[in-house]
Amino acid sequence: MNLRAVTAIIALVIALAGTVWLGRGNGDIQPAAPAPKQAETPKGRPKISPTGPYPKAVVDKPLYNFGSMAVGQSLSHNFILKNEGEVPLEVQKGETTCKCTLSEMKENMVAPGESIKIELTWTPKSPQEHFGQTATIHTNDPENQEIKLQIEGMANNLIAFTGDYEGSPHWSLPTMATTDPVSFTGKIHTKYLDEFKILGIESSKPGLTSKFKPLTAEELKEVDAKCGYSIEAIADPKQFSLGGFTERLTVKTDIPHDLAPPGTEEKHDHPEGHDHKHDHEHAEPGGPRTFVIQVSGNHTGPIRIVPTFGVQWNPQSMVLNLGEFPAKEGKTVILSMFVEGTELPLEIVDQEISPDFLEFEMKKDDKFESKTKQRYELKLAVPAEMSPVAFGRTNRAKVKLQTNHPDAKEIELRIQFISL
Repeated sequence: MNLRAVTAIIALVIALAGTVWLGRGNGDIQPAAPAPKQAETPKGRPKISPTGPYPKAVVDKPLYNFGSMAVGQSLSHNFILKNEGEVPLEVQKGETTCKCTLSEMKENMVAPGESIKIELTWTPKSPQEHFGQTATIHTNDPENQEIKLQIEGMANNLIAFTGDYEGSPHWSLPTMATTDPVSFTGKIHTKYLDEFKILGIESSKPGLTSKFKPLTAEELKEVDAKCGYSIEAIADPKQFSLGGFTERLTVKTDIPHDLAPPGTEEKHDHPEGHDHKHDHEHAEPGGPRTFVIQVSGNHTGPIRIVPTFGVQWNPQSMVLNLGEFPAKEGKTVILSMFVEGTELPLEIVDQEISPDFLEFEMKKDDKFESKTKQRYELKLAVPAEMSPVAFGRTNRAKVKLQTNHPDAKEIELRIQFISL
């Protein structure tokens, strides 16, 4: 190979190497990325500047826990919003679930280094273990265009009750087995009011009376309350029919319905143009508050009814359940009734049977031996070949007896069944 050929080959190799190097170098060169486009500000909100400098919205504690409060009461809290930026901060109120008030400011602007108060006021309408409200603030800070201010806590009933069912206004009297009155004492109290007065207590039945007195300091401490009363419910067996009962004590107080101070009514503020329909109405009741206590008991008196095998009998409600049976066969049941408190034989002075096709019979057991009791056999029958019929909780059949017993003048049996 001559010198000219060698020189040509070397030149070709150098040219190829240069081409490869230039190709790799060009591969590392990237086109300049376009500048990120500033997101468009939603209509009606503070406009964000496309270039700096910017304001900086700062709220140290955007969540406030108020602990607990009473339903119907109003509380308020001030949040502090500060502008730590270089230019004025524009502030605008957005959607809220409570009343939201901003401090007075010129043209909704907060100067650099300045701050404003944002007051939230809320009024719970019902008991909630986890109660919360939110207010949204819009700004022209690109890093905090929306600021959520929140309050949370527990909303409890203004008035609490203690008794046999803790915290529930449903009290149970002892069983009335004799002619002596029975009573139960419960408490009504609050930890949210410094004081309140009971103006009176009305009963749904003349035989149920009551009396009340303020709780002592020690009693208030036991129930963690500021003010309260003990209420004694007293029942006179002579004025109650045999069987179970539920009556009412209506407690009238001087507590107003509206506990919120004037001007703190709960409002829902929305941005302009926001179409939001409420699905509730604000009631405006008048007069002081009343509270209803359910009072239950059972008057067994000198009468005790015992079912025979297979018969469903509830002595508290005095309900006899015959169950389901074929109408063409009918059904007959036997009950035993034991009577105390009289040496005379029990007599039925009058009776009311509904429906009138029911057959009822009471017969004294002369073979039963006891110095203090008498035994009677009660026989109740639904005749065979009757049309199908149903008697349930809302339309029970009944056998109502008027007797000569001084302490059991009225005995009422309630009956339910379905004949098919």
